[in-house]
Amino acid sequence: MTHSTRIDLMVRAMRATLPFGLVLALGCGGGGGNDDGDPGVDAAVNEPIINGKPASEFYGQFAHTVTGAGMGGAAAFPSQGDGRNAYHVTFFLMPNNKLELFYAEGEGEVTTTGHSLAIYNDSKKRRSGTWRVDGAELVLDTHMRCTSFTFNDRDVLRCTLTNPIITAAAQGRAGTFKPGFAASPDDSEFADYVR
Repeated sequence: MTHSTRIDLMVRAMRATLPFGLVLALGCGGGGGNDDGDPGVDAAVNEPIINGKPASEFYGQFAHTVTGAGMGGAAAFPSQGDGRNAYHVTFFLMPNNKLELFYAEGEGEVTTTGHSLAIYNDSKKRRSGTWRVDGAELVLDTHMRCTSFTFNDRDVLRCTLTNPIITAAAQGRAGTFKPGFAASPDDSEFADYVR
């Protein structure tokens, strides 16, 4: 059998099975998912690309299982009567899309490169919830929405407070968030944060 004869036979075999394969693919949905809720390969094809990565992969790099730390940052808001003018948040993107968020307010300075805040002890709040990727954004329950941001050639987040936790003036204020020093939501530094 010559090489061209083998190719001809393979083409004929493919033509004969094509209708069956097409029916099988259409009947099974043809998607990349499975019955356990995993969206599969096809979901990644339709995801927005952020800094060269699918959105879920981009935001996945900030998950606690990857960083071993929380994401920390701060944002300024208009000064209040008691002097507070900023909030600080540390959040943990835990497995199974669980979120642990630690919020505090204080006074001081917030810049794009960092912050120096005196935290008010009576402003420490802990919130639990869920996180998810929604298009090109990371959504932290009803508390914050984050987008991609590059700082010093590193992937970081720009997060905006979507609902006030204490001070209404903090809503809509955004800050830069990057992996912090806190290793776990159970760290002693969060012991005095109340729900």
